[in-house]
Amino acid sequence: MNLFPTPTSLWSGQVFSGFFKSFAIIAPVIGILSGCSALPSAGPISSEIQNTSSDRRTKPFDYHLIDLDDSVVSVLSAYQPHGLSKVFTGEKWAPKRIVGIGDIVSVVVWEQGNDRLFAPDGQAGGVELGPFVVNQGGAITIPYVGKVNARGKSVERLQDALQITLDRKATNPQVIVTLKQNASSLVTVNGDVRKPGQYSVDLRGQRLLDVVANAGGSSSPATESYVSLTRKGRQAKQLLSTVFEKTDENVFVRPGDGIFVTHDPQTFTAFGAVPRIGEYPIQASNVSLVEALGRIGGLDQNAANSQGLFVFRYEEPQVISQLKPEYLGTSSGKVPVIYRLNMRDARSYFKGQLFSLRDKDVVYVSNAYGAELNKFIRILSGTLVIGKTATSF
Repeated sequence: MNLFPTPTSLWSGQVFSGFFKSFAIIAPVIGILSGCSALPSAGPISSEIQNTSSDRRTKPFDYHLIDLDDSVVSVLSAYQPHGLSKVFTGEKWAPKRIVGIGDIVSVVVWEQGNDRLFAPDGQAGGVELGPFVVNQGGAITIPYVGKVNARGKSVERLQDALQITLDRKATNPQVIVTLKQNASSLVTVNGDVRKPGQYSVDLRGQRLLDVVANAGGSSSPATESYVSLTRKGRQAKQLLSTVFEKTDENVFVRPGDGIFVTHDPQTFTAFGAVPRIGEYPIQASNVSLVEALGRIGGLDQNAANSQGLFVFRYEEPQVISQLKPEYLGTSSGKVPVIYRLNMRDARSYFKGQLFSLRDKDVVYVSNAYGAELNKFIRILSGTLVIGKTATSF
């Protein structure tokens, strides 16, 4: 009977004791990490995004996954979001010369012969009567004519009415009516402008940018400011820099319009396997996907799946109908869409240059499968170190 353990038996006992201690620690971890979903990740992997997409949109948060090919880029490049010109289409209108309360009207009368009502004998030319201010009752008072209702009449109609009246009193009169100041044709400008208030509309007609300029212009950069136009229950807004660039968006204003300028910087957000996660200002009228990648430092070379570059956004139903003819258009609002770009294909860089980011877009780069495996190995290696340490006790 050996009362003392041999070195071999002592070593074997320590090994098995250490092994069971290590296994006791490792086994639960292996059980938890048996699926990739248990590994820490910055977001879904490419296959998860693809498998979750739906063409039928039977669930509230289903989305369409669309590959960025030439036809998709062409449709998106040609599409223009709803702006001012689409809501107020066909209304490029200069204000009519309509007389209103507070307006200033000039009446000039020309007469022939020597027996003149408004001018002494021998005086040549016409005689200006007034100018007259339209009172709160909407009338003006003219000598030898009396009170005349002017509110709501065009300059031409008021001129004809005075002509008929003076034909019975003056000698071959010719009447000319001029609207000197159209104080009743006002628009209201508020918001992020230097001089908010009410401004009269020029008789020749004014466009939106003219009125904003009269109000001192926007206090913020045009690429970070939106201008809204409200007219008779309808409203539309557009990025101020876009109004500068596209003449059709610089619509004519009408009396009674409300103009509101807001400072609302455009941003996009970057997530996933990128060097710098965060929210970034667009700071330009047009920023391509490639330019956005440059701002965030490109793809993370140690973790990114170069075939898994995605852009999340909400699109108008009419855009989806062009991109996917099978789309039934059952959605009452904007449709969630994910655009996918394979950066391993050299042609994708050209497509990325033609794909413009929009406000509140989300750029996401999925992790490569090898990156998930590396995470597992690092976690497992750390666990083995813990198990090895346990054997020393």
